[in-house]
Amino acid sequence: MELWFESRPISNGANGLQRFFSELGGARSALVPATDVIEDDDSYHFYLELPGLEAESVEVHAEDDSLVIEAERKRPEWAKDAQLHLNERHYGAIRRAFRLPEDARHDEIRAAYKDGVLEVTVPKRPETKPLRIKVEHQN
Repeated sequence: MELWFESRPISNGANGLQRFFSELGGARSALVPATDVIEDDDSYHFYLELPGLEAESVEVHAEDDSLVIEAERKRPEWAKDAQLHLNERHYGAIRRAFRLPEDARHDEIRAAYKDGVLEVTVPKRPETKPLRIKVEHQN
């Protein structure tokens, strides 16, 4: 696979050093979920780990030459007297964007969310699929 699917950087206005110091102060940038990208003869398949979300909170759209996945995980409401001892789970914005190859069909993208995994299927245009030509034997 070529670099078609390189993930686009999330533009939150912070360079690496600024992001490092903002995260030290407790501010977090958008979560970038782990993803597998698989290609077969007909489609490209994206599998993103998005545990703990409602399907309605996930947005998938194609813009220009990109596939964009966005969601938000809301912080639960804890009792006023609750004490937070450990805070490792990410709450807030989740975003991942991929540059699509030229043979991707933007008009037939499908998405399904099950068991914390979002599967996005991007079909290929028919004219770009490999076509097997039968060679006939002539006497």
